[in-house]
Formats: sequence, C-alpha cells, structure tokens
Amino acid sequence: MKKILTVLLMILLCFTLASCKKKIEQKDDIYVFFTSDVHCGVDENLTLASVKALVDEAKAEHPYVALVDCGDFIQGGTLGSLSKGELVISIMNEVGYDVVTYGNHEFDYGMDQLKKLQKEMKFKTVASNVKYKGSEGNTFEDVPEYVIMDFDGIKVAFLGLLTPKSTTSSVPANFMENGEIVYDFYKGNNGEDLYARIQSLVDEARKNGARYVVALSHLGSTADCEPFDSISLISHTEGIDAVLDGHSHSTIIEDRYPNKNGEDVVLSSVGMSVEALGELIIGKDSSISAVHITKSDKKDEGIINKVDEAYKQLDSILSIEIIDSDHDLSMTDEEGIRMSRSRETTVGNFVADAYRYEMNTDIGVGNGGGVRATIPAGKITYKTLLNVTPFQNELASVKATGQQILDFLEFGAQNTERIYKLDGNAVGEFGGFVSVSGLKYTIDTSIETPVIKDENNTFAGFSGDQRRVKDVYVLENGEYVPIDMNKTYTISGTGFMIFGGGDGNTVLTDCEKIVEIGPVDITAMIDYAKSIEDFSNMYRETEGRITIE
Repeated sequence: MKKILTVLLMILLCFTLASCKKKIEQKDDIYVFFTSDVHCGVDENLTLASVKALVDEAKAEHPYVALVDCGDFIQGGTLGSLSKGELVISIMNEVGYDVVTYGNHEFDYGMDQLKKLQKEMKFKTVASNVKYKGSEGNTFEDVPEYVIMDFDGIKVAFLGLLTPKSTTSSVPANFMENGEIVYDFYKGNNGEDLYARIQSLVDEARKNGARYVVALSHLGSTADCEPFDSISLISHTEGIDAVLDGHSHSTIIEDRYPNKNGEDVVLSSVGMSVEALGELIIGKDSSISAVHITKSDKKDEGIINKVDEAYKQLDSILSIEIIDSDHDLSMTDEEGIRMSRSRETTVGNFVADAYRYEMNTDIGVGNGGGVRATIPAGKITYKTLLNVTPFQNELASVKATGQQILDFLEFGAQNTERIYKLDGNAVGEFGGFVSVSGLKYTIDTSIETPVIKDENNTFAGFSGDQRRVKDVYVLENGEYVPIDMNKTYTISGTGFMIFGGGDGNTVLTDCEKIVEIGPVDITAMIDYAKSIEDFSNMYRETEGRITIE
C-alpha cells in the first residue's frame, strides 16, 4: 500500500510539474519582429537574409515568435518593377513572414496584378479599413480585417491599416471602375471615420479572445500624414497595445503616446529598405517594449541564394550600360538625410530635364516621391536609372497657363519648411514636392500654405490672397524671364502627376492634352543621358532652380 501511495504521489508531482511548466511557457515573452517600407530593398542595409537568420535564431530560443510587415514591399526597386512584384513575393515567402498589411505602393501595378500576387503569397494579409462599392470584383474580398495568432493560449490580434491617402499616393486610376473611384479607406470626417472603424475592430478582436492588439500601420507618423497618422489614431482609440508604423519612412525605436484613456501605447517604425529589423517584445509580465536591430553578421544562405537567383533573371536588362559619370547625382545631403521631397537636388534636376527633353516641352516636372535613389559615380546602367524612378510611369504633356503652373507649384510647396532636417530625420517632406526643368521659383516658408483639400485629400482651391510660391521664371531662349500668368506653356511629367492627380495635385488634370500616354520615364532618362556629350560638367551641384526662404 505504501508503495502504491508513493507511486501515486510521484505521478501527481510529475503532473503538477508539467502543469507548472506549461503555465510558465504560456507566460513566456512573445517576440514580434517587423519590417516596413522594404521597397524591394531585399539586399540593402541589414538585408532580408539577416532578417531570416535573426528570426530563425529567435525561434530556436523562444517558443513564441512572429514576423510581420507594415507594407510597401513590392515597389521601389528593380526586382519589383521588372517582375511586377513577383520576385519580391517569392523572396518574402522564403523569409517566412506570418502577417503583412498593404502599403499604397502595393497598388502600383494595378488590381489585377495585386490579385495575382495575393495567390502567390504564402503569408497572411490583413486589411482593416477598406470599403468597396464597385461591381467588377473586390480585391480584398478574401482578406480578413484582422488576424489572431494564438501563442499557446495567449492570443494576439494583428490589424492592418492602409493609408486613406492611397488613392492619391498610388495611381488613382487603379482604384477606379468606369472612371469612378470605387475603393475607400475610411477617409471621411477628418479622420473620425477611420478611428471609429478601427475602434470597432479592436473591440471585436478583444471579444474574440485577443489579450493584445497590435496595429500593423501604413499610416505614417509625420505631419503630412495627418489626420490619418498613427499618432492621431492612438489618441482617438483605446485597446491598442502597440502600433508598428510605416509609410513615412521614419525611424522611431520606441515612443509612447497616450490613447483616449491616457494609457501609453508603444509606437515604433523602422525606416525603409531594411534599415532596421524591429522587435516588439510582449513580456510575460504584460510589459510591452520595442528595440531595433541594425547590424548583424548572421545571414541565411538560402535567402542570399534566392536573391542572387532573382537578380540573375534580370541581368540581361539591368546590366545595359548607358553612360559614365565621375560624380554622384544625389537625393540626400552628406549625412544621408533625404532632400528630394523638400529641396532641389541634382538627381531631381536630371529627372525633370529628362522629361522635358523627351517630351519636347517648355517645362518639365518631377515629384519628390517619385525619386527613389541617388545615381552613384561610375557606370550608369539600366539598373541605376530604374532605381531612381522604379515605378515605370508613362509620360504625358499638356498646355497650361502661367497661372495654372503657379497653382501646381503652390500645391507642391504646401509642406516645405525653412529647415529640411531635425534630429537626424527629414522634415517638411511631401511626395508631391515639385522638381523643375525650364523653370525656377522661390518658396516663402513664412507664409502658411493656402492650399485647401477635399475629403479625398485632393486639391480644392486656395484660401486668402497670400501664396508661398513667388519669383517664378521660365527659361526662354537660354534666359530666365518672369512667367506670364496669361500665356500658355507646354509642360510634361509622368501621367501620375499630369493627369492622374498624383499626391492629390489635380491642378493640371483638365488641361488641354498634348500627349496622353508617352514613353516610360526610364526611357526618357536613357535617351536624355545618351544625348549629353559631356556629362562630367553637369549635375555636380544644384543650380538655384528652387530657392527656400
């Protein structure tokens, strides 16, 4: 009898220890690794090969690990542009993402291509704020509003927030059916519709057992994203534990902002092109913190080989040599701070000049958000130029009056500040900032922007009688002369800018068309570069085309 009791006690003890061990495992930390705004930069900075190695290492040491992304992964570089996103998705599948949300540039290849890519994705996608009112088929029909991952009894809900500005920060036509926009991202009522929508889903996820709620946000956190920014979202909602942010390319390790109840919510953002791998740690004590990993010697050989294979498929095109340069054409300052969305840059001048040359117009314009890379000194290849303007937009041209051109420039100058950087980050940025050719102008930052925008975030007029843009001159017969408000000029740029209302600038949309669908932007750059006899004497410095005061 004593022996039987001993055995029973041992069994009970083992059961108790097993239960305790299970309970301890349930309370182990949860590690959510995250990337954002990769923009096809799979082999840049930290690289996705290191992301894969670091996440696999964490999985070997911890039971609860996930990898997520906050959007803008298939556009912005050669791998995406030449394969329409397919090569990037194949690499992400190998990396082992669990959940991703959509950035505005996931729409750049059109809805049909996005549907095709969705079928190729081995990870889950999530979209929390999409309304569809069309009839040709909702791209998001099978995409959940949130995803709950179960970490051995601890449930974490992941929401995916698309920027309501998607219809203007991608190609507007991609959201249309029969000439009308049929996708809405809860952009009404100055942000209130978005906040209410997300609050309802947070509440629903909590009711469905989520202990934690994490927002995968492609809203951004800078002033130009307001009121649809992550900070505003936090302050107008409750129940979100952390926001992993993208879109504005900000670097935020761990900021905390109060929600509507005064409770702190973690906000973290990892820049772009794998500048960092974010790590959100949900502690077993319910603490939440974030860190960034920016350097690692660990790289997954499988991903390295996958990326190499992808580039080999493109080599025959990418390696074509266009011209040599003994100096950089830069989009940043010497510290690497991006200037192309708020200042004149040498690469921005080159792009605008190429459009003007190719389309044979009085004026050429480029948008700051369309310039994605510096042209480094050395052999300029197809790949070099495609990295600069990876979106493969077709060019267009119109006839516009001097007044319309001023209005166009005024819209582009709405966010410009007297300074362009602060604490290591770019400020005063706007994707619709206008680089010019055949033109020069001044922006007076002491004047508040008079631009009025409608509920779709597009141009609706001006307030008051003061303008930021002044001293506008047009190049005629080799000399700059004051622009004539009543004179008609020819102006060219991408269809995105001229006809598409890109970045919300619709000033030129109804102008008389000259060329509606022209050559692709990279063709213009190639043709223009080949036409230059002495490249060494050009684009070493900016030329005073845009003055900021």
